[in-house]
Amino acid sequence: MNRKRWLAAAAVALLAIPIVGSAGIYAALGGFGGPLKPAEAEAKLEAMLRDVVANNKAVRNGVLRVEAPALGVSGAWAAGVADERSGAAMTESTPFLSASIGKLFTAATVLALAEEGVLSLDDDVTMWLEPEVYAGLPVAGGDAALTEVTIRRLLSQRSGLPDYFEGKTVDGSPNLQESLTLEPDRVWTPLELLDYTKEHFAPAGAPGEVFTYSDTNYDLLGLIVEAATGQPFHAVVEAKVLQPLGLRDTWYYSHTDPPQSDLGPYADIWFSDINSAHTPVLSLDWAGGGLATTTADLQTLLRSLVAGKPVALDAFQAEWTENAVAPGLDYGYSLWRIRPDGLFFLLRGYPNLYGASGSTGSFLYWAPEYDAVISGTFNQMEYTQNSIMFLVRVLIVLGRVET
Repeated sequence: MNRKRWLAAAAVALLAIPIVGSAGIYAALGGFGGPLKPAEAEAKLEAMLRDVVANNKAVRNGVLRVEAPALGVSGAWAAGVADERSGAAMTESTPFLSASIGKLFTAATVLALAEEGVLSLDDDVTMWLEPEVYAGLPVAGGDAALTEVTIRRLLSQRSGLPDYFEGKTVDGSPNLQESLTLEPDRVWTPLELLDYTKEHFAPAGAPGEVFTYSDTNYDLLGLIVEAATGQPFHAVVEAKVLQPLGLRDTWYYSHTDPPQSDLGPYADIWFSDINSAHTPVLSLDWAGGGLATTTADLQTLLRSLVAGKPVALDAFQAEWTENAVAPGLDYGYSLWRIRPDGLFFLLRGYPNLYGASGSTGSFLYWAPEYDAVISGTFNQMEYTQNSIMFLVRVLIVLGRVET
């Protein structure tokens, strides 16, 4: 679950800063400070995390891992209570719901299958799925246009299909975000999610014409993976991504048990004051998310993609929708590109970030110029916008490190 509204809000909040006050905002983000030694930077990053958890009522826990070997910065820090039932503290190794960061795993699987010739990115949904699955999906042009809904357009969120999670229904029915609190005990299957989309949502546009961030696209990708391989989606991701990369602390929480018996439950996930951890309704987060993981495993994933395993990160950048949500926020194949100078002019000179965010306040990004990978979460939907601002603060700290 990675929502466009909060990303746009983060960008607009920076872009709307009056020129007179922009220097003050930049200073508040951590700019204009003097150089830092690596140990000082690590201490500052830890303090930043602890400050958020201590001083934001909505945030119950958080974890941050920063690995920037070229700068001499390396550390992982955690704060708060991970599990309200037991009172267990959040630790650097506590698993958590990665939300839409899971789209990177889905895209890596699809791109790997494409490299193997199992499928083509130019295949459309009608080539792999049965008519009862795709017929009636809301897209401009009706069923005839579904032959233009290709795997490539699903990956890039340009299929024209609506977003069932946060989109507005045509009949006043709740969207799936609302169902998290309205029907916490409901179990959703991918086909039920598609049927709900057909019944309650209007098209977002015609295939290829508009960018619409939509979990519907990634559920269709999951079903295509199953059709192309004859295996359950989660098993294919395990075979193509998790096992080859040695991601021993990552699993699909609605389909499999934690891979290690001593790993413990994933951290609480908060929607305002409602704890939705371990509720059946989270089954709605499938190929568009659906993963529990750790910051260490996420670091391994992104480092591996940079190194070309199981596919190269360049493959996720085959095409970009620039300013997909707002100035400075671009989208590729499940990959976000955050251009700091597009967010705020005083951030000119800071490196782009490549990765993904989730609506739970989760984040995973690589800053190439610093060779830094930043991962973490705040496990709170009300902090998703601020998590982007937090990333900017981390970037500024790294920019002050003396090498």
